[in-house]
Amino acid sequence: MDYGGWPARGRAMKLEPRPSAPDGVTKGSPGESIASMSRELSREPQSGRIRLASVSAAAAIPIETEITLPALPGKTIPISFEEREPPDLTWKHHLRDARNRVGAVINRVGLLHNKFTVLSNDCWGQALYAGYALPFQTPMVGSGMYSDCFLRFLGNIEFYLDSPLRFVAHTRYPGLQRIRNQRRAWPIAVLRDDVEVHFMHYQSEYASRRAWEAGLQNVHMDRLAVKFTADKDGATEEQVQQFAALPFERKLILSRRSRPDIACAVHTPDFVINGAVMFRRSLKYFDCTRWLNTGEIVSDTPRVWINRVIYARGA
Repeated sequence: MDYGGWPARGRAMKLEPRPSAPDGVTKGSPGESIASMSRELSREPQSGRIRLASVSAAAAIPIETEITLPALPGKTIPISFEEREPPDLTWKHHLRDARNRVGAVINRVGLLHNKFTVLSNDCWGQALYAGYALPFQTPMVGSGMYSDCFLRFLGNIEFYLDSPLRFVAHTRYPGLQRIRNQRRAWPIAVLRDDVEVHFMHYQSEYASRRAWEAGLQNVHMDRLAVKFTADKDGATEEQVQQFAALPFERKLILSRRSRPDIACAVHTPDFVINGAVMFRRSLKYFDCTRWLNTGEIVSDTPRVWINRVIYARGA
């Protein structure tokens, strides 16, 4: 790849300092680790842009930003860097980190396969890989789908995964568009013109596409696990029943109310919308490792009781 003559050093691929300074971070800065790097990037006054991308180990979600630089007109340069732990973490952060490490060890005991793909309509699947200390093996990292799009996607997975992402400016869902207008217009892409993928944890199409395509390289179609949430993203009772009827060996529905008539449903009374938080809370109500191994939904095992102690205070 042509870096325009900019030398790189070390694991972080930092650029050689110059006398002048760039304009600075324009959006999505995760902190001083990027800001300090931006101060080291400079060039003679020309229009250009450099894009930085990384993954936060703590949040287990991609973090990326854009820096406008006077260099390389019309080109983008991918730069990786190390996300360092902030020095002012409280004892609560360290306790939570220790808890998650213990949880990862306990939940990986008895796991028969380390290679499997989780498809979830939110960040629950991504949090599962982080919670088990496993690499991501899904394109759905930092992204999600509305319920009807997710069901359409699951109805023909290979067909949609073979489709290139086409980014669009607006979503078909008025409620989501209002949120984007009020908060932040995250990237949206469509597959085959009828499935929307919302990259809510990304700032740019560039980073969204890279994360999706990287995940595509690690999909295990012979070992899929699918998860659906019954209480958000426009889910209807008809869609819950439709998901329950899908022919997957490993399927899971998380619901804030009890659904004894649905074998794959797990009652999660302390339900929250945040998928990553919901993953840790859901471990108190079913044996996730057994589900990954056999597809069974079991709620009364030693692992579940241990998780109820570990995650007693929620996320």
